[in-house]
Amino acid sequence: MNRISQTVLLLLFLSLPVLVTAQNVLSIGDSSALPGDNVSVNVQIAHNDPVLGFSYGATHDGTILTPVSILQGAALLPLNGATGADYFFEDIAPANGPGVVLACIFTFGGALDSLPPGSGQEVATMNYTVAATAAPGSSTAVTPTATLGSPPINIVFTVGGSSIFPSSSGGSVSIEIPAPSGLTSTLSDICSCTHDLSWINNASYTGIQVRLDGALVATLPGSATSTSVILPTTSTNICITGVAPSASSAQTCILDSCAGYTPPAVASGFSCNIIATDPLTGCTADASWTNPGGYSAIHLYIDGVFVETLASAAATSWQGSLGLSPVPQTICIESVDGCGGVMAQVCCQLTCTSGPLFVRGDCNTDGGSNDIADVVAALNFLFGGAGLPPCGDSCDINDDSGFDISDAIFLLSNLFGNGAFPLAPYPGCGEDPTDNDGINCDSFPACP
Repeated sequence: MNRISQTVLLLLFLSLPVLVTAQNVLSIGDSSALPGDNVSVNVQIAHNDPVLGFSYGATHDGTILTPVSILQGAALLPLNGATGADYFFEDIAPANGPGVVLACIFTFGGALDSLPPGSGQEVATMNYTVAATAAPGSSTAVTPTATLGSPPINIVFTVGGSSIFPSSSGGSVSIEIPAPSGLTSTLSDICSCTHDLSWINNASYTGIQVRLDGALVATLPGSATSTSVILPTTSTNICITGVAPSASSAQTCILDSCAGYTPPAVASGFSCNIIATDPLTGCTADASWTNPGGYSAIHLYIDGVFVETLASAAATSWQGSLGLSPVPQTICIESVDGCGGVMAQVCCQLTCTSGPLFVRGDCNTDGGSNDIADVVAALNFLFGGAGLPPCGDSCDINDDSGFDISDAIFLLSNLFGNGAFPLAPYPGCGEDPTDNDGINCDSFPACP
């Protein structure tokens, strides 16, 4: 045969219809499930021409997967007026197994329904039960095969009346790692908003990851079943994940937040009194108050100097000593709240003197401003037979160490004329600077 004849024959061969199968594929997908759960594995086909039917077999590890059923895939359900394929034969325990086989004819008789050319068309869903003993983090293959059944079932597409033998690809079932369970959050320290987390590990992990609102805050040893976190006052998603060498579990999550600490109010009703005076050693004083809330400590100060921490943080009274001094002394308590916050001081003042305290000119000892009532009290004492006043020093208005009408006139002159004010102590409480005059002050209730 000459070269011209060879060329003509080659051209004629190339012009003949050629059945191309490179784009005809049956593929088994991937899926995952926990040990003991059910899992679905889909089967898809890709083809160049309308397909009227197909068949295939798929093997698996029988110690890990147990077939349950094979269902028509989403691509088949619209066939025949949405009734699905007319012939859908499944065998979940075929000869030469373990495995499954499936044969499908889309339409019997009449106008034959077919799948148009395309890819990714789901034609079947294979359902299995995963063994409870399957190793978390492992994977088991589901592989297309033409060796199952008797006679063996081919992997084939039907196009027109011809058989197309597609290429195939296998899938797998990944055995998921069980997630930790029973996650709880318990407030352990309101001051720092620390919460204690605890959970149950349902597998052997190499690590435990802790996340707050998606942010990784801790990676713990795989055996850990508790930890502590600090939460904000806003609702927070707390999640833990079990980590294994090849995979991680699903997250286990709860919502929680810190309620936040509200300090109690400052002590109220603070008052103090002199309850005894010794002219040599000083005064015994007491103070009392009301606690509106729980404190962690109460400190006592006198004139700004720390004196003591009271024995009980719930104390509502104090008794102690003051030294002699003509100057008022300031007694304060300073409460510390449950989180260590120092609260504002509450205070009172006392004057500890060796002599009685009074106001000169307040002859009726009513604690008010000197007025005509004090003049009347002085006159009643002198001329009305009212008896000695409770504080003689307060009625010695001109401080001349005696009682007479001059005291009344002195006060009248001050009240209604240009007369001088009474001598000290005036206008506030104080000691008598001339206490050696023989006049006594037995009681002056208005001065502490």
